Amino acid sequence: MLILFFTLKLIFTTIFKLLKQLTLLLLVLHTCITYSQDINEQIEFKIDNDKFLFIDRYYTSGLFITYKKQLENDFIFDNIEGNKLQLNLTLGNETYTPTDLSSFDSSRFDRPFAGWLYGSIEIVKIKSRSALFLALEGGVTGDASLSGSLQQGFHDLFDLGNRPTWAEQIGFKVLFNFKLKYIYNWQLNKNNTFQIITKPSLGTKDIFVNNEVRYVFGKFNTFNETSGIGVVNSSLNNEFFGFIGLGHKYVIHNTLLQGGITRNETTFTASPTRNVYKLDVGSTLKIKRNTYKLVYSFNTKETKLSSSHGYGSFTYARSF
Repeated sequence: MLILFFTLKLIFTTIFKLLKQLTLLLLVLHTCITYSQDINEQIEFKIDNDKFLFIDRYYTSGLFITYKKQLENDFIFDNIEGNKLQLNLTLGNETYTPTDLSSFDSSRFDRPFAGWLYGSIEIVKIKSRSALFLALEGGVTGDASLSGSLQQGFHDLFDLGNRPTWAEQIGFKVLFNFKLKYIYNWQLNKNNTFQIITKPSLGTKDIFVNNEVRYVFGKFNTFNETSGIGVVNSSLNNEFFGFIGLGHKYVIHNTLLQGGITRNETTFTASPTRNVYKLDVGSTLKIKRNTYKLVYSFNTKETKLSSSHGYGSFTYARSF
């Protein structure tokens, strides 16, 4: 009888301890889940590459990582109820090459080799039907951009042939640009919307004005919650939509083609085509916290010596 008593006591004590641990575990999980519902941050990775289309010239590669955070307090703009403020921090690298990658003779080039390594800080004000993006971008060209080393290393690693020479690349410069983007959303119904997008840029890197009309179709959230404009979506609503954009870019200056604004260059440069026409076709899939985006981009020639060009983009973003 005494043995039975101690056996039952041991069993109930063990069960009580297990229940206590399970209760603590459930409380921790509940706290984590409750906290995780407050989604206001995002990390985004983006790859641009014309090798997706079996091409290797002009704007040939782009690598970007962006951290985004919704702001609760005023920052440059007033954080008015019903609107959203968002901060975006980006680190990026862009690579540009002529068609003849393996030549040392610049007379054969249709544009110069150029690299751009930069960081940017961007503040976004999002309303129910419009969004305003203000960005300050600063970076370096030349060997310091690492574009030449990365591309040559990539070609060597995968034995791609036609090793890029990076002869007479745009030299070292420290450049800054102020960029603005304004989006106006004209929604036809819950599955169709038009967007008018204006993107001027002013600085020592480039000066241009880009205008675009975009048609978006499919299942998407409200304008101030949609991943289509890069908003950190605080909801877990899924999205699946496509878009087609037609644009025109008027170029006044492009340092990655022409060299510095003073035009005091000793290496090969090219004059830009003033009017560049663009086409973007893509699709976005958002599942809970994860966003996937595929885009095909096409533009008419950017220099008098070059031809039209296309490349693909893949973006993955995770909200938390």
